[in-house]
Amino acid sequence: MGEGRWELERLPIADFLRVAALSLVTFVAFGVSWQLASHAATGDDSFDAAARVRTAARGLAVAARYGAGASSFRTTASGSFLSLATGLRVAVVDGGSAAGLRVPRGSTVLDALDRAGVTVGPLDRVEAREDGSVAAGDVIKVVRVGESQTVVREPVGFPIQTVSDASLPAGRVVVATPGSPGVADNTYLVRTDDGVVAARVLLASVQIVAPVPEVRRVGTFRQTPPAGGDIEAIIRAAAAEWGADPSQLLRVAYCESHYNPSAFNASSGASGLFQFLTTTWAANSARAGYAGASVFDPVANANTAAYMFSIGQARQWSCQ
Repeated sequence: MGEGRWELERLPIADFLRVAALSLVTFVAFGVSWQLASHAATGDDSFDAAARVRTAARGLAVAARYGAGASSFRTTASGSFLSLATGLRVAVVDGGSAAGLRVPRGSTVLDALDRAGVTVGPLDRVEAREDGSVAAGDVIKVVRVGESQTVVREPVGFPIQTVSDASLPAGRVVVATPGSPGVADNTYLVRTDDGVVAARVLLASVQIVAPVPEVRRVGTFRQTPPAGGDIEAIIRAAAAEWGADPSQLLRVAYCESHYNPSAFNASSGASGLFQFLTTTWAANSARAGYAGASVFDPVANANTAAYMFSIGQARQWSCQ
């Protein structure tokens, strides 16, 4: 009866062990089937440990290539690598084109340019922090600097020469000979920043056509303008000298210059009491005996006008 009791007590334990073993086998079979099914769905017929090692190695190579820290990548259940966005966000502007990227903390400007694949030329300019460090949100600008030489045909200014002229009132300037610009081929060194001209330096100049100087006559004649009464007396004396009508001479002088012996019309060049033109004055002042006198001399001007009036030349004045 003792053995029978032992057999009765041992049976439940044996049954329990058999159930546990069957459960473990079922679990393992399920796991293997799940792995095979997932790889079959992706077309992978070579699922083994070696494949998982190769996948992990490729992921580590990617991490090493881009310099990411361990926190930047995670391995999935199937052995592939998952990239996580970490590091500092910066922007690189290269020749006007902008690109955003992330760099590890502690990176320098050169590190960021290298990560962006940007090569800086010997003339190029990098605009960033002076100490070369990088912070989140920084904009690193690379200005592409170019240099070239060009030849431009350009005008050359003419010089100005002055000649003193006692026949003109002091300070009055008259152009005797107009100037003419020359022509030269100028060689420039042109510097561009991102394709835009920033500076131009003259390297050489070759004269093609020489400029012609401009000659200007500068007046030196000085005289205190006579009072109105003196001007009238001068005109009346001139009329008596040449037998001209004094009333007509006075009307014309007042109409032309308001009795101002220094009057000058810049548009026509008419000058003096009776507003003589240069050619008219040169011809008639000599006939009246005042050759070489200034047109602004009231006595010479009045007598020349009186002479012309006396020979019937009053029609040359519009004022009568």
